Amino acid sequence: MRPVFPLYALLAAVSPLSADQAGAGDAAYDAGAGWQLERDVDSPTYAFIEPTIADLDIDVIVLSCEPIGQRVGLQLRLYPLEPGPLRSSHSTPVTLDPDVVIEIDGRRHHARLLFADDFVVVADAADGAVPILSSPLVASLQAGRDLTMTLHSIEASPTSVPITSLQITADLQAGIGGTAITTLRRCAAPNDALTAGSSREP
Repeated sequence: MRPVFPLYALLAAVSPLSADQAGAGDAAYDAGAGWQLERDVDSPTYAFIEPTIADLDIDVIVLSCEPIGQRVGLQLRLYPLEPGPLRSSHSTPVTLDPDVVIEIDGRRHHARLLFADDFVVVADAADGAVPILSSPLVASLQAGRDLTMTLHSIEASPTSVPITSLQITADLQAGIGGTAITTLRRCAAPNDALTAGSSREP
């Protein structure tokens, strides 16, 4: 049986609903149903999808609208099954190289990982100090189907050499597919122009 804590944590982190309200409506969020938008709001601020395959203990991949001063940008986040350091699918703690490659239908995007307490941000651009997704990467997420995210664990040694490739895959057209990204692009419309053609490191 899948743990329920990560979904509660996700809803508490990116939704204005309280944990009790989120739990009451939890049946509306269907495991394995593909992209799902924030429910019961006029303008959704996040969508999430479960990985198809993951070499890490990732519960959901979240695309969220994040405030940047007077604007809004899109962030991609990885939420683990349990709070704390990321672990492999065999429950072994791992340290990850910040460089990550996102491949969508054969097109490669280079991005960086930024680690927070309860999630990991994946970004290939920045607005000031805030990591965001570039317009080309968002467009690929919207139109593409097969996502493969390749990460590398780092051996605990003075040389800190990446030694193992880890992958996360997802079907971007599952559920409501690109409609979820289309909806969220509306909240980040001002930054779409700002990041168009950009692929800056955060």
